[in-house]
Amino acid sequence: MPTNAKGNYTGKVAFVTGTASGIGRAAALAFAREGASVVAADVSEQGNQETVRLIEDQGGQAITVRCEVTRDEDVKASLAKTVEAFGRLDFAFNNAGIEPRKPTPTAEYEEEEWDRLIDTNLRSVFLCMKHEIPLILKQGGAIVNTSSGAGITGVKGSPAYSAAKHGVIGLTRSAALDYAARTSASTPSVPASPTPRC
Repeated sequence: MPTNAKGNYTGKVAFVTGTASGIGRAAALAFAREGASVVAADVSEQGNQETVRLIEDQGGQAITVRCEVTRDEDVKASLAKTVEAFGRLDFAFNNAGIEPRKPTPTAEYEEEEWDRLIDTNLRSVFLCMKHEIPLILKQGGAIVNTSSGAGITGVKGSPAYSAAKHGVIGLTRSAALDYAARTSASTPSVPASPTPRC
């Protein structure tokens, strides 16, 4: 996102997941500083409302939506609210994610913990992209997905987290290839390299 063009995103709309804290909150504030209207999506309503308050305090425009990103109906409804409120979608930052409860070797890993990590860190990105891409294709824009160095190198005791983040990289690259043949301004920008997440 450019930092030297104040108001460069005026009239644009950004949908950001995981906005109740951390990277998601920082990204939502950055989009707003550049003039974009922001849709802050998270399951933590209190944290999400604080993010919107911070955006409004700096003169930005934002709404909050409660979105469980592992549920297709929640994602679809959140993006419908985005279009209802602002009429379009230009940018999506699929950032919501969780970390393992504790380091556990692969052979000792519980299925429940595997499913929890894969659903939140990988399935959610797929669901978001599934519904974001058709909206962004209408006028062009960009999608960014949060991955991690763990998706490239792996992390000891974190097989599900590493697998999910590796999956995000593959999913992102696959989506970029799906739409690479479209050379008009409506092509979504989907970077092939991962966004670091600690």
